[in-house]
Amino acid sequence: MFKFMSRAACRLYQQAPSYDLPKTIIGSKNLILQPCKSFSVLQNNQANLKTFEFKKPVIKDLILVPNFQGILGTFQSRDVTKFSLKKGKRKSVKAVLQRFYRLNWGGWIRTRAGKHKHLWKKSSALRKRLKEHVLCNGTQNWLLDSMVTNYWRKPKYYVDDPYEPYHKREEYCKTRVKPFRPNN
Repeated sequence: MFKFMSRAACRLYQQAPSYDLPKTIIGSKNLILQPCKSFSVLQNNQANLKTFEFKKPVIKDLILVPNFQGILGTFQSRDVTKFSLKKGKRKSVKAVLQRFYRLNWGGWIRTRAGKHKHLWKKSSALRKRLKEHVLCNGTQNWLLDSMVTNYWRKPKYYVDDPYEPYHKREEYCKTRVKPFRPNN
């Protein structure tokens, strides 16, 4: 009921000219709506019936928007930040960097989902398959490339890299580095 009243009061306040309606305040300490044309006074038990003096609202005590959780950023978001607030630079999505690995030829690999869950009831063949990595398809590669910055798209060279044999893809013409010489 209170949400409906606050939304209706906000809509009425936005539609009407500023000289017709007094400002509507929805506070967390004293719940008072100043009377409008078609609304009655909504008040708390603690609120007295004396004249209400208009004071400057304290922002942290007021709920001015019906969907307040969306503004606070409590919902999960994995969108790319194109311009950061501090330096105005593009940012990488941390979830991509934690879950995927980029090979030097542009492909992305990931582990299988649920590889650590309920291993006691999985067969040995399935447990063996769960240890393997999976290649992402072209659409996923393009999407993951757009979610990270240029730093992560460049080849990385590590000492004793376990993925070293997979960084080259000589059998495919688009990713081949060495020239192709068929055996005669």
